[in-house]
Amino acid sequence: MMKRVFPIFCISIGLAMMLSCTTDLVVVDGNPPYSTFNISDIKIENYVNRIYIDIVGREPLDEELDSVVNMLKASALDRLTRDSIITQLMTDTTFRENEFSYKAAYVQNLYNLAKVRCLEGVADSELELKIGIQKTAAYKDSLEGNWDSYYIHQNEIRRDQLVLDSRQALYDGLLRYHQMYAFMIDNEVYDVINMNTFNFVRATFDQLLWRLPTSQEFDSGFFMIQNNQTSELFGATGSDKNDYIRILTESNEMLEGMLIWCFQVFLSRAPTAAETTTLLPVYIENKDINWLIRQIMVTDEYANFR
Repeated sequence: MMKRVFPIFCISIGLAMMLSCTTDLVVVDGNPPYSTFNISDIKIENYVNRIYIDIVGREPLDEELDSVVNMLKASALDRLTRDSIITQLMTDTTFRENEFSYKAAYVQNLYNLAKVRCLEGVADSELELKIGIQKTAAYKDSLEGNWDSYYIHQNEIRRDQLVLDSRQALYDGLLRYHQMYAFMIDNEVYDVINMNTFNFVRATFDQLLWRLPTSQEFDSGFFMIQNNQTSELFGATGSDKNDYIRILTESNEMLEGMLIWCFQVFLSRAPTAAETTTLLPVYIENKDINWLIRQIMVTDEYANFR
């Protein structure tokens, strides 16, 4: 906040000067006006820009910016108003040119972030190309009667297609966001990036849980996948790769990893112990990524209002 500095006059001449002098308004170029709650209009506009970019992947249009800034100023930046603005961007299905709706753009953004996290941002077109190659190979096998190979190709088609379909499933509410990652780590692209079981187990822990497995966790996961051996992980038992993926992505450890991921993406830091203690139990209960992201985006830290 800019300080006002007033001149100090000697008592003996102060009265005479005040009676004989006038004061001119001084305008300083480059000084943004401050609101009644001591937050500049520029900071409010920057906050609106940031939530639009982080939620729907673009800056607001001029009319959107003006409307949201006015809402925030009218409410004195009330957190409930911030929450309602963010919720609208996450859930509004009104048709909008080029992005279908705010909700569609938001889901697309979450989908892209998941692919960046696990698949090095692979384009959908590359996955579609892989599916096409597998379909051609499966058709050839069917003509030649190579049924074992045919079913292998069909399984690869299924795994790759589930990645593409996960976006619509998330939009339709058939899939929670943490569940999308079960498909992000079970496809051709992920297999190439993280070849063999040793790398697969370590990579899934590192990317999804933000830590490496303990020796016991690694052995359980490794033998479950490599040897189809019944093993226990996070209090659940499994005996193959599908079980491992299910146990991992449905665990409370996965949800804690999602909490860490949200803080890293939107605040560029890990959550504090107090934040984890406060937010994680609620997130484990509701499993609502929208709620979790809103808890971050309504803060003064995210908005840079401090």
